[in-house]
Amino acid sequence: MATQFKDKTRAWAFGAFAPEDSTVFFAVLLVVSMPLSPFLLAISMWGLVFTAFWQLARTDRTAHPAPGARVRRILFRSFFNLFRQPALAILLLLLFVPMVSGLWSADHDYWLERVRVRLPFLVLPWAFANLPPLRERQIRLVLYLLVWVVAGLSIGVVVNFFLNQPEILQVMQQGRPMPVPRNHIRFSLLAATATLAGAWLWRLRFVWRYTWERSVLGLLVLFLFGFMHFLAVRSGLAALYAAALFVALRWAWLFRRWGTLLGMVALGGVLLWGAIHTLPSLKQKWAYTVYDWQRYQAMEGATYSDSERWISLQTGWLIWQKHPVLGAGAGDLRTETEQMLAGHFPGYRDSPKLPHNQFVYILAGTGLLGLAFSMAAFLYPLFAGGRHRGYPFFAFQVMVFTSFLVEYTIETAMGVAWYLFFTLWLMHRGEQE
Repeated sequence: MATQFKDKTRAWAFGAFAPEDSTVFFAVLLVVSMPLSPFLLAISMWGLVFTAFWQLARTDRTAHPAPGARVRRILFRSFFNLFRQPALAILLLLLFVPMVSGLWSADHDYWLERVRVRLPFLVLPWAFANLPPLRERQIRLVLYLLVWVVAGLSIGVVVNFFLNQPEILQVMQQGRPMPVPRNHIRFSLLAATATLAGAWLWRLRFVWRYTWERSVLGLLVLFLFGFMHFLAVRSGLAALYAAALFVALRWAWLFRRWGTLLGMVALGGVLLWGAIHTLPSLKQKWAYTVYDWQRYQAMEGATYSDSERWISLQTGWLIWQKHPVLGAGAGDLRTETEQMLAGHFPGYRDSPKLPHNQFVYILAGTGLLGLAFSMAAFLYPLFAGGRHRGYPFFAFQVMVFTSFLVEYTIETAMGVAWYLFFTLWLMHRGEQE
């Protein structure tokens, strides 16, 4: 009886709940935890590692020697799987570049923090190289749930705004963001991703169970598009419009509908102009942006966020000119920024900002050599996959590079998770265009 019970338990564990189901579960957990919980975000990443190891153990067809020998063999095979997929293996450079710069970094505590943030560039590519193949429906399901989760959180943001409208508008008048879960910039990028994913799934007529879901999905996409303007985070809006322009250009190229494309661009411009003049939050953000720029032009922007961003770019550029080949070192970038501000922009040294541009950040920290390796990691997956990546993958990469122009996106845990997970997930789907 005990033997039969063990056999049934094993059959359930390796049959009813297989590594494929575990992959979907931890992917959904990662998507849900990204805007909510750093702890669950880490759990979900390591859950994908566990799933990959489970898949490797399940497909290990050799004899069963000592457990230690089997683990070593599985690990060897796992890294063989990783390095025979160059589009995944090359992402390791985004960890190794700042890691190697520790050789010429004096502040090893800050260097270790930078390396820790980039650790997923080893963990997730390794996991995705060894995860089981998934059905297209399973891959779409994770993106479908992303839309629902982000829409639910966004509804909460809207409700909170109207319950506390005077206080929030006063805060926004001072250049601070509308309250959202965790970081407002990363949340806006996640909302832009959900909008893009929802529109794609609506076009594919994807539903989980019931046909009416497609109508609700369409409403959620429209809501998220409007919410992005209501949220008034410029990084997210820029990424969303850039991705939408890419999709429109692709459509016009395929069907030779250039006149329609011009009409769509004009309509988008009119909608954006109308949103700026009608939505209180976006109107306030636009007014603050203009005022902040005027303060920067007058060299009186020491306490204004946009002025600090412009100064951070100049500071990063000066640091790179001082260390052109290898950079200041990822660990010393903060110290170099403080010193450069004190010497060139003393009015801004009370609130030093690191370069708010991913490329300038890499240049300042690891020089031309670091930027060359990093650009190889960013660009190679785009060209190595050919058309089979599918246009959602390329549209997401447009969003990524747009965010890189105005943020140091992959220097925070949520930014790394956002870039890396959706890049790998859309690569993993492998749908023929």
